[in-house]
Amino acid sequence: MKLPDDVINKFFATVQKIESAVIIYDLWKNPGLNFEKLKGYKNRYSMRLTGKFRLEMEITWTNTDQTTGVFYLLTISAHYRD
Repeated sequence: MKLPDDVINKFFATVQKIESAVIIYDLWKNPGLNFEKLKGYKNRYSMRLTGKFRLEMEITWTNTDQTTGVFYLLTISAHYRD
């Protein structure tokens, strides 16, 4: 499936936000990302790219407070609410 150009641009912008975050709260406090843990998974999360698409990832936490970790980008999925 070919993704729209705006989704691709948002993907790269979101990756930059992930790279520049110092702790996980830097991402959670950004309401535009709608960063959330996915139900039914131990360490799977998602962030909004557009109203229709989300970036799904897994995080391997590197500290016991779960404030820093390694992000593994998994897929860009269609958001179920749209």
